[in-house]
Amino acid sequence: MFRRSLTGMSMLRRMSLLVLIASLSSLLLSACGDATTAPTSAPATTAAATTAAGVATTASGAATTAAGGAATTAASASASGVKMNASISGKVELWHFWSSPVRRNAIRRVVAICQQMLPNIKITETFKPFGDIYTANTAAVAAGTGMPDVLVEDRPRLPAAAANNIETNLQALATRDGIDSKAYYPFTWDQTLYKGETYGIPFSTDTRMIYYNKNAFKEVGLDPEKPPTTWSELEAAAAKLDKKNADGTYARLGFNPLINGNWDVWATVNGANYVNSDGKPVANDPKVIETLNWVKKFVDKFGGYASLDKLRATFTAPPNDAFMSGKVAMVVDINGYVSQLNFYRPQIKKADGSGNEALDWGIANLPYNDTAQPSNYSGGFALSIPRGSKNQDAAWEFIKCATSENAVASWARDTYEIPANIKAANDATLTADPNWVLMLNALKTTKTIPFASLYANYGQEIDKRQRDVYEGKKDTEAAMDEAQAAIDAEVAKVKK
Repeated sequence: MFRRSLTGMSMLRRMSLLVLIASLSSLLLSACGDATTAPTSAPATTAAATTAAGVATTASGAATTAAGGAATTAASASASGVKMNASISGKVELWHFWSSPVRRNAIRRVVAICQQMLPNIKITETFKPFGDIYTANTAAVAAGTGMPDVLVEDRPRLPAAAANNIETNLQALATRDGIDSKAYYPFTWDQTLYKGETYGIPFSTDTRMIYYNKNAFKEVGLDPEKPPTTWSELEAAAAKLDKKNADGTYARLGFNPLINGNWDVWATVNGANYVNSDGKPVANDPKVIETLNWVKKFVDKFGGYASLDKLRATFTAPPNDAFMSGKVAMVVDINGYVSQLNFYRPQIKKADGSGNEALDWGIANLPYNDTAQPSNYSGGFALSIPRGSKNQDAAWEFIKCATSENAVASWARDTYEIPANIKAANDATLTADPNWVLMLNALKTTKTIPFASLYANYGQEIDKRQRDVYEGKKDTEAAMDEAQAAIDAEVAKVKK
């Protein structure tokens, strides 16, 4: 377990420059009407990636084989050991929610790689906002039309979607084509299962890290190479990092667990058990109550939930978010946030107000309760086929390619999101960076939100009541008992 952030800043700056140049080049080409995208180079141990000459991506996102490229002509092709049937033809529409310059170009690169391997399939990618994509898919499946052929599915919710007959069972196809569950991090594969069968192939995973402002640490006398490791250390550091204006408002907030976080992240790190041995969800676990009380301390310190909500509303997307703006010194985010920092290379105000300086940042594992053990919180995504898709054969070939070692290694090098494929996650280009090694080590203690078939959306009962707790309208234990009663009522309906 790492107790310090291993920054490797000189290496990151070189990597940042390469990512920035590649991303800006792609954006300039798109602006000129030529969205040709060259896949990132694959490590020597993986199958050859497509060449820049061999793949062209249209402005709409569809990838086609260029005249000068080496098209796949054999009846079968292979991407990092995954066999594909290149003779399959059809159309595949992929729905995703990646709109940032870094991620949109990265998924187009994956599409381009697979277009090279599957020349008879026309692949298009369509952006849908994260808040709308699953609602839109569910509605389309219910209507029997309009659903995508492949969906970037939120992996923790995949079993519930399978239970509700929204997704297609892929187990027979995976068995037929020799998809090996051992190629993926175990928890990522397990989250695709419903009644022991897979409904999606793992694509990427994440782990939460704490990002901290080294400039601010130096300013207040904190060691920039010793970020907090426990909740008590986090509270002490946050108090030192707080900076107020003359009118009492915050010029800089040291930390707040509700900025880029929620109760479930911190309760998981605190060792809470959400589902008991009988498969029944548990809202009033003592660790959940303890966590909500800990979060409330930060809310009270800031002047209440309404004040905090007002502050959060001032933050937008990078580079004007809480951390890159310099307004919050420590935040929690997924490991993929590194790619955003590398892309934007934010500038923040100097402590003396004389101008701006580069944000010197570090990362570390999530601080844990002093009475708990080090742990982390992970989510991530899988590729699935919504029920009713008319192009299932072509969709399956695309999924095999897009989740293969070669494709997800390309995705990771662009986005700094961890591939669910273990070999790809250990790509030599990635592991050369100590920060990446730190992230991979965080997976060793990661935890995920367990699926409860008796009431899959049990977390919403806590969500509904947490604001009342933070605003002091309800006692924490009473609020969680109320949430538990609501859960019990839902479970009783299922058992009838």
